[in-house]
Amino acid sequence: MTRRIALVALAITIAAAPLAAQSARAQGAPAAPTKPTGVLASVQGVWQMTNANGQDLAGSGQEMLITIKDNTYVQTVNGQMIERGTFKIDESKKPMTIDISIVEGDDAGKTQLGVFELTGNTMKGKLGDPGTARPADFTVAEGYFVFVMTKK
Repeated sequence: MTRRIALVALAITIAAAPLAAQSARAQGAPAAPTKPTGVLASVQGVWQMTNANGQDLAGSGQEMLITIKDNTYVQTVNGQMIERGTFKIDESKKPMTIDISIVEGDDAGKTQLGVFELTGNTMKGKLGDPGTARPADFTVAEGYFVFVMTKK
């Protein structure tokens, strides 16, 4: 008898689980995270800065890394966290656009607008200083940061 009650209880629990999940979503519970797709999926991981404003960084003694997870990033220099934040990509634009919201670091609370392109394991981009207009190309210019990164 006890075994039968346990089986009935298990069957009710299994049958009710989808309804409980649906009810939780209806009450505003966060949905399960979705896996990044498209360009966002391609940029996931650790990127090493190889060129900044036309200057080769090889042998500079500084290792600048950008770690991307979902739509967040952390920038480190020689292992020290310099900046962190979130970003949005618009891959329908040519070149693709990126809006960066800086959460922590010297420019916390500011937004940077930029453009970038992705070719295999190489990312090339240009970001305006916070408050600067979105760039349209990749030429080095005052008030903008042009970079090349490779995926580690």
